[in-house]
Amino acid sequence: MNMKSNLPQHPCTNKCTNFKDEQCGHCLISESDFMAGDTVVFIDAFKPDHLMTVHKVQGNGVLLDGNRNFALSHLIRSASVQELSAGKRLGDQVWN
Repeated sequence: MNMKSNLPQHPCTNKCTNFKDEQCGHCLISESDFMAGDTVVFIDAFKPDHLMTVHKVQGNGVLLDGNRNFALSHLIRSASVQELSAGKRLGDQVWN
């Protein structure tokens, strides 16, 4: 009898050498929490700080600004209310 687990398979399975049986914390791939029309910013301070609009969600990434740019979902986050008002990404204190 072939028994399959009814538990969801961890997204890093067979994709990351650091993954064993638990969350690896290295390349954790998560489902996107973004939808078309969302306003987002890059998390990394070394990336541009302008606001971007999600055009389409594709797998673990998103098309941005009318399909002109692409970003992996784990590299962006939703813009805060303060950032929407300022028109750009602000410091970490806004979203931590």
